[in-house]
Amino acid sequence: MATRHEALEIPEILRRIASHLPVGSPDFTSCLQTCSSFHTILTPLLYNTLTLCPLEHKRPSPDAVQRYIHLVGHLKFDFFISAQYLRLGFKNLHSITVSNRRVPGKNEDYVFTQVGMDSELMEALLVVIRENPALRRWTLWNPRPRPSAEVWRELSSLKKRDPPATGGQPAPVQPGLYCGVDILDLTQISVTHEAKHWFLRACADAKELRMMAVAFMVANGKPDNCQSFLQLEKRPPQGRKVEIGEFTGYNVIDQLTFLSHLVEAWSITWTSPAAGCLPVQTLPLPTLADLKQFIKPTTWPKLRALDLTGIPGRQLVKFSDECIAHILDCVPDSQLEQFKLLGSTFGPLGAKTLRRQFSCLQDLRLEPDGIDAQSEFLQEVMESCPKLQVLRAGMFSVRHMRHGKEWVCLGLKELAVHVDLESDRDGAVINKNVHKDPAYWNKYSSSRRYVFARLGKLTELVELDTSMPHYFSGRGMSYVHLSHSYRHPYWTLDYQLPHGLDELAGLKKLERLCFSNTYQDLLQTDLEWMIENWPRLKVVTGDLVRGVERHKELAAFLKERGGIQMGQAHGA
Repeated sequence: MATRHEALEIPEILRRIASHLPVGSPDFTSCLQTCSSFHTILTPLLYNTLTLCPLEHKRPSPDAVQRYIHLVGHLKFDFFISAQYLRLGFKNLHSITVSNRRVPGKNEDYVFTQVGMDSELMEALLVVIRENPALRRWTLWNPRPRPSAEVWRELSSLKKRDPPATGGQPAPVQPGLYCGVDILDLTQISVTHEAKHWFLRACADAKELRMMAVAFMVANGKPDNCQSFLQLEKRPPQGRKVEIGEFTGYNVIDQLTFLSHLVEAWSITWTSPAAGCLPVQTLPLPTLADLKQFIKPTTWPKLRALDLTGIPGRQLVKFSDECIAHILDCVPDSQLEQFKLLGSTFGPLGAKTLRRQFSCLQDLRLEPDGIDAQSEFLQEVMESCPKLQVLRAGMFSVRHMRHGKEWVCLGLKELAVHVDLESDRDGAVINKNVHKDPAYWNKYSSSRRYVFARLGKLTELVELDTSMPHYFSGRGMSYVHLSHSYRHPYWTLDYQLPHGLDELAGLKKLERLCFSNTYQDLLQTDLEWMIENWPRLKVVTGDLVRGVERHKELAAFLKERGGIQMGQAHGA
């Protein structure tokens, strides 16, 4: 006779078990069907996020959704949208996602499926907005059909409500108190001329706003430009976290106008500030005069995070050093916690103004370059930023480490720099037989161990990346141009025990190690040491001297001994 364990009657134990099971996995489904207690605990988790896809056998039927509709808080349409599902009567939604974004290994085979005419879908969507007062998060990634003017008008007219009454009925709205959506995430979206006004109002009211690849449709055969990006009557933008970029129909001045009104913002990301409708050659540069006109010391009084990032793989409109310095100069002292600059070179003027933020700086990411100035600045950052947790940049010379002070950023969790052991990188032509000269081994062996000893003091590190970025390509000293069977033994760090790897024994929290483009000659003994001394290690990624076969051999060893994944960066 089957027995039932008393532990299955304790909800806390069942919730603890459920926390280790991915929602929707076979194990999760098996537990769901085990007993009524498990079913009661797991069903809300299963239906809290409802994802509907084009494959009928992978999505619940309308009847099943109707049965548990009160549990659905997050509704996702993945390459699929249906008026039938929208009309089921959702009342407790917090977020909606409509996405036609292909994710490798997840939805590559999906074909977009639309059930219902455009007008039917828009009408059903309007009902959902009106009947779900807590619906404050919207993610639209290349949505089909595109939202109508009526939908944007409804989103821009959201008013503040009191919490629902005991009976579950929505409380009446408070007249005149516009609250807007909490999060509005828009990517690859087009806006009609009729919808533009309401679209901009909805964007202005969003607490968190992300607009990427937004295209404003033409009116009467002409580009739908306006004199200002900000046509919002008396309601200035309320965004606290804002990311904008890749606009069709608005130039850099229009975008600056919008950014200059973000007085509540604590995080701003301005990605490739360029008018997407124009060829790169004709794009207007954001000049220093433009920035001085729109960005002043009083513009962003609450700003804590600033990201000026170009779009990877594209020719970019770059910020000049003077422009970067002016922007940083307008941020109150000792307030900026995160600064990211990719696509533009960080020069001496920018470095001078950023020093005012050293006492509170936590996350710094710079465009990798091979100049000595950045290496010297990195040493200054390491010895002056006690709260630093993330540092990603370019070349870091051992020469500047030796001449600098001790590092104070002992709480650093992510470090991505290319350690350069050669003082004169662009000097004499490299002799390919230099590795046969013991003098070179002796000269650079002490440098390696010195660097490893410095890194070994960063005991909070979770990720260590000493890869060589591509900025060295074409200089005659790049590993990219060297044979896979040869590398310069003195060029950078060697993760081998004879060269000082044992100095990193204190990195007990390290999870990821990367050394792309440095062609390491790892031995099994080195990997055994890593497994023993880095108990949290999960991923090792990089290129090996002896090519694919050696990589497969070491990858199998890591997986068998430590369950560690070994990635291969460039197919060495």
